[in-house]
Amino acid sequence: MTVVVLVTLVLWLLAAYHIVTGAVALFAPDLAPRVVGSLYGATVASGGQVRYMTSMIGALALAIGGLAVVAAQRPYANRPIIAMLIVLQLCRVFCRVRDRRVLAESFGVNARANAAAIAVLVAESAVLTLGLR
Repeated sequence: MTVVVLVTLVLWLLAAYHIVTGAVALFAPDLAPRVVGSLYGATVASGGQVRYMTSMIGALALAIGGLAVVAAQRPYANRPIIAMLIVLQLCRVFCRVRDRRVLAESFGVNARANAAAIAVLVAESAVLTLGLR
């Protein structure tokens, strides 16, 4: 598999993930905690504050998904988008490492699930870094 194919595949996967989860969070915020639970093993409380924050995060995810679609169509012409997606994923790694206890205590995410999520984020970042060459 060539580098450009691998980078493009990761970009399409990121686009699909962000568009689907963003749409759920924005348009069906009451369903979002179940989606988060199935994807991450997290238990999310419900309530007005969480519903509003979930919708706002969904809007951001949709925008990120749209940018990933643009980058996936022409990766080497969209290096700045790829660079920002790498920054996003690495920030997520930082938060998962820094807040591992919060994830465990507040959301019920066990260390193994957190480590798996970190590994995926790092792998995505590594592949996307190839797209900057």
